[in-house]
Amino acid sequence: MKMKLVALTRPQPGREAEYHEWYDTKHLPELVNNFGMAGAQRYELAARVMGSDENEFLAIYDVEAENPAAFLGALGAASQAGELTHSDAQDFGTCYTALFTELGERVVPR
Repeated sequence: MKMKLVALTRPQPGREAEYHEWYDTKHLPELVNNFGMAGAQRYELAARVMGSDENEFLAIYDVEAENPAAFLGALGAASQAGELTHSDAQDFGTCYTALFTELGERVVPR
């Protein structure tokens, strides 16, 4: 089953460089290389169109797994076991993370 794990985040004030270093060199590679993900990419907010979310950064992870609950359980277990590098440079008070499964076919230009 194809899924997207999305994370909207922002750094703690004054810790931007540490946050980006951790996200790019530790967090994304650890998740992609240890949980069978097809890849991941980060994005920076260009413009707010609607809503009031405070997060400036988006990460989208391409996940293929048979069972969403088992996948999330594996992530949680690895985190609890200390197998993932954490950073308090991320503002966890605003973080939004969710796992989405595909719904319908991808629409492409004709």
